[in-house]
Amino acid sequence: MTASHAPPDPRITPSAGPPRLDATDRRTGVAAGRVLAAGALGLLLAIMLNSQQLLREAQQKPFGWERDASVAVWEPVEGTSSAVGLHLPRLWADEALGHSVTDPGATTDPFASAVVGDAAGDAAVADSTPTGVVVADTPATGPVGTNSGDTPALADQTTGAEATVGGTIGTELTAGDEQPALGTLGDTATSAPPTSVPWFPTPADPLQLSIMGDSMVQFFGKTMVGLANDTGVIDASTEHELASGLSRPDFYDWPTRIVEVMAGEDPDAVVLMFGGNDAQAIVVDGQIARRFSESWLQEYSARVGHIMDLVTTDPERILIWVGQPIMEDPEYDSRMQRVNEVFAAEAAERDRVHYVEIRDLFRGPNGTFSRYVADADGQLTDVRLTDGVHLSTIGGRWLSEVLLDELGLVVDLTSGAPS
Repeated sequence: MTASHAPPDPRITPSAGPPRLDATDRRTGVAAGRVLAAGALGLLLAIMLNSQQLLREAQQKPFGWERDASVAVWEPVEGTSSAVGLHLPRLWADEALGHSVTDPGATTDPFASAVVGDAAGDAAVADSTPTGVVVADTPATGPVGTNSGDTPALADQTTGAEATVGGTIGTELTAGDEQPALGTLGDTATSAPPTSVPWFPTPADPLQLSIMGDSMVQFFGKTMVGLANDTGVIDASTEHELASGLSRPDFYDWPTRIVEVMAGEDPDAVVLMFGGNDAQAIVVDGQIARRFSESWLQEYSARVGHIMDLVTTDPERILIWVGQPIMEDPEYDSRMQRVNEVFAAEAAERDRVHYVEIRDLFRGPNGTFSRYVADADGQLTDVRLTDGVHLSTIGGRWLSEVLLDELGLVVDLTSGAPS
């Protein structure tokens, strides 16, 4: 019997192996590969051109394993880029645009080398000590800047342990304690140090006021400038640098910037506010010092004192140093009390430095942190942002009014008022 075969189904094409790419498909694949290669090459070139900035950002991270890992990655990249000169275009562009240019490998400590001059450019202060302390020539006349008139003792410096909530600054309020009325803190929190110049600014010869600091200044600086200028006898300006402070001059060099402002603008009065970013490890003599350890406290105190001295080298200039407000997070609040202690202690040793404690100004109804604080009329007012750190617009106005009251203790601000 002969087998019969059915005719093939025209709908079925016999398999002849995997499909073959035609010329168009091959061209598309080659083009896609070239795009990927070009993208990778472009990314590599961008990394090499910006290698110094990438290394600098890695070095500015908080001390710890993440910083160590980042630095380990970017150091060889930056070394290769610099060796072949690929870092130069970015360097030239920064210089052309007037951006500050620093070598990520530089180890110069601005707290040890800053020099401040008067308006004529004469060098008035030079520091050659390892810690960068500039010692004031004028002896202190007594404690300033504390509620009781006494200098608060620094917390235990023999260990690296952090303070508990409550710290050693003054007495914590408890439930039912009366809230300070708006505008009264400046009359009670500090006592004005002596000044050699009686100031009576006029609209024709206004007082020059400079307000500088970290992100806290961002939220009240412009408000204070407006209120100060409204007096008619103050010409105010403000500047801030986010995430800056005195612990990491490798991130932002405040000593050098303050020298520039003192020499260039020659302000009569200065308001400074730092500290929110400072409770972190710092480098002391090439070693990392744990926050609030003995070496940390000594170095940080020296840095605070150095900044105070840079500002007040001119005997006709005063400095208002603003403490940190009460914070929502208990651990962070504890750290801020510790830095406040340093501020108060250093201010107490110097003439023409007013330390203004503002914790009481922003306490809530229960004596603890609250976004809502009673104003002079007893009405609860939203004075803090939801982050539990920064001031709201109203809170910034409160602080500005307190600081102007403080300035008014040594400066006649009434001559510009309408008669």
